[in-house]
Amino acid sequence: MSPLEQHLIARIQNSGSITFADFMECALYDPLHGYYAAGRARIGASGDFVTAVSTGPLFGRLLARQFHEMWTLLDAPARWVLVEQGAFDGRLCADILEALQIYSPECFKATAVHIVEPFSLFQRRQAKTLHLFASQVTWHRTSETLPAFTGVHYSNELLDAFPVHILRHSGTAWKEQRVCVQDCALAFELHPIRDAVLAGLAGQLGEKEAGFTTEAGMKHRDWLAQIRAKMISGWVLTFDYGMSQSELLAPHRKDGTASAYRSHRREGSLLARAGAQDLTAHVNFTTLTRDALEAGWTLAGYTDQHRFFTGLAPLHFRNATEALTLPQQRELLEFRTLTHPQLMGFQFKAWCVSCGKVPAVSGFQHARDPQISLDI
Repeated sequence: MSPLEQHLIARIQNSGSITFADFMECALYDPLHGYYAAGRARIGASGDFVTAVSTGPLFGRLLARQFHEMWTLLDAPARWVLVEQGAFDGRLCADILEALQIYSPECFKATAVHIVEPFSLFQRRQAKTLHLFASQVTWHRTSETLPAFTGVHYSNELLDAFPVHILRHSGTAWKEQRVCVQDCALAFELHPIRDAVLAGLAGQLGEKEAGFTTEAGMKHRDWLAQIRAKMISGWVLTFDYGMSQSELLAPHRKDGTASAYRSHRREGSLLARAGAQDLTAHVNFTTLTRDALEAGWTLAGYTDQHRFFTGLAPLHFRNATEALTLPQQRELLEFRTLTHPQLMGFQFKAWCVSCGKVPAVSGFQHARDPQISLDI
């Protein structure tokens, strides 16, 4: 039994059951034992999972094309800001800055980078990766210390790691699966919903068969509000796996999407190995969008990663009349990985909101009407 499990068992025995959101917060972000906070997360072929960044630098290069376009649409300000949250080791940020330096020296010169990173371990890793750009990068432990800015707040696979509550229909009502202690081990136990906001979210889910399970997140509300308080004009752009609420409530997803991963395998128990395995849940982009609209944001785009990067492709790839070089061949292979329907193309979504009078961007030119896609 891990030290974190021992701590959680003692806490529950002393104070009563906790929500799965509380458990997930501890399992991922406990300063001493959390999967992310303690540096146990491993990304790549030899780690626990892969991301678009770990496939190669093209993800960052394509984002650099999009950011350059956004900078131009803002009338090329002499100073603007890119804010990244969930930067892990800083590789994505480095890929973006390296690309901007080549594609648009003017935009690169105008760019200041602010990274929101609460953990010193990751700040050090990011600083090492970004040492060539040290004069342009500033770190913040929370979004609350960001300066007022015009620009883009971007993230990749950030929201799926926000803690969620697990809801289960009893046949007559939605209830919450809380974490308790049974036989000296962590276990789930069904309870009436205690939180009024969570009860309101459950009320939007409709009636389901007994045993139908889904997740509800609330942390993104504060996240959206904190960014909105700092952004003068610009966009929030995030990439993650998830779908609309109606898709999440489809009959074949009756077991929910909350999952634990270790060494690229989905583990059988969400509560086992607390702090030693990744915990994640698909993003409910409908709820995210509704809360963003209520917070004063404008929905600027929603589509799958396939369509988003296909929209950006003309900004990056040129029609070739000669044989491709080896680096060009590698980029095309990375592009296929990012956009192929059976790889990352359809599973991952691009979601964007804006504030201020900002135009549409190329990444969403092939998207369906986002309000229709999200049932807004």
